Amino acid sequence: MTSSSDLGPLLALVLTALSILNILYTWWRTRDQNVESRFKAGSERMDRLDSRLASVEQTLRAQPTKEDMHALHLAMRDMQGEFKAMSATMEGNNKIMSRLEAIVARHEDHLLGGAR
Repeated sequence: MTSSSDLGPLLALVLTALSILNILYTWWRTRDQNVESRFKAGSERMDRLDSRLASVEQTLRAQPTKEDMHALHLAMRDMQGEFKAMSATMEGNNKIMSRLEAIVARHEDHLLGGAR
C-alpha cells in the first residue's frame, strides 16, 4: 500500500484537475447559453422585421401603380375637355336667357304701361 504522504500530492493533482474540468465545463455551458440567448434575440428581431416588411409590402400593394396614375390622368384630361364644352354651352344658354329676360321685361313694361 501507498503511504499517506504519497496520496497528498496525488489527491492535490486530482482535485486540481477536477477544478480545471469544472471551470472548463462551466465556461462551456455559459458560453453555450450566451450563444443560445443571442440566437433567440436575433430570431425575435428577424420575426419583428419580417412582420414589418409584410406590412410595408401590403401597403405598397394597395398603392396605385404607374398605369393606374396614367389612366387617372387621362380620365381627368377627358373631364377637363367635357367641362370646357359644358362651359361653352352654359355661356350660350346664359346669352339666350339674357335675351329672353329682355323680351319678357319689354312685355311686362308694355302690359303694365297699357293698363294705366
